[in-house]
This record gives sequence, structure tokens and C-alpha cells, in this order.
Amino acid sequence: MACILLMLFLLGACENSPERPEALIEEETYISLLVELQLVRTYSEAGQLDKGAADSIRSRIFREYGVADSVFWQSHTYYQQFPGEQKKRVEKAIEQLRMDRMARPNSRSSQPDSSH
Repeated sequence: MACILLMLFLLGACENSPERPEALIEEETYISLLVELQLVRTYSEAGQLDKGAADSIRSRIFREYGVADSVFWQSHTYYQQFPGEQKKRVEKAIEQLRMDRMARPNSRSSQPDSSH
């Protein structure tokens, strides 16, 4: 009887395990997309992009990476089911944002002088 209960429990656990999407995005691509999409979100929330411009940029990002937005969201949902690993991916994305910020010169000082 205990064996039957154990088997039912194990079968139930298998059914509840996250199903890997057929078109799961590779982690490095997923992280890069997270960075890009977060930048669009940040600019949009700051009022620097209207909804139409933000949607257009998001569409272009997905095209450039060759990833459908639905595939990204399926991958995102799957990856979020593993909190420890997702935390590491988010930390990598944050690090990429920091590195990008450090690599770019101050936008005010790098703007061409328009008085000439």
C-alpha cells in the first residue's frame, strides 16, 4: 500500500514539474533580451517613449534577435519557475546594464557641439 501511495506521489510530482517549452530561448539570449526590454520599459516609464514608440522598439528587438515575443514570454515563464537560477540570470542582466552604463561616455559631453 505504501508503495502505491509513493508511486502516486511521484507521478503527481512529475505532472507538476515545469514543462520545458519546445522553443526555449538559450539563457544568454534570454538575458540579453531581458536587458534590452528593461531599457525600453525604463525609458517608457520615465516618459521618454510613448506607447507606440516603445511597442515599435520592442518589435524591432525581437526581430533583431530572431525571437518571437510569444517564445520569449514562454521562456520567461519557464525560467521563472526556477527562482534560484532566475535570480542568477537577473543578476547577470543587471551586471550587463552596469557594464553598458560604464562603457558609454556621458551623453552630455559626447554630444556634438551644434554651434558650429
